[in-house]
Amino acid sequence: MSKFHVKKTSLGENDKSLILKGKITEGAIDKGMTIEIPITAAATVSMKIHDVVHFDHQHDEDKRDGLVLDFTDDPDALDIVLDLNIADEDLSVK
Repeated sequence: MSKFHVKKTSLGENDKSLILKGKITEGAIDKGMTIEIPITAAATVSMKIHDVVHFDHQHDEDKRDGLVLDFTDDPDALDIVLDLNIADEDLSVK
């Protein structure tokens, strides 16, 4: 299992995707893998990673990796995840 440390979340260019900016802290993460986003202590949302991007121009090394999640088919889940305002959190990736 891989780990990703999220520093910041932001909407993608099309407003139907979310970018988790941070750093891969354990293992390797590729497009198509699944990230587990905790909603409550007992519930999580599992999302497929649509793309993995690298922000070479980013001065903060803790924000150089980005995981793109596509919510086109589930816009309600996008609202839920945005409301969580995920930051400074380690997430599991399978």
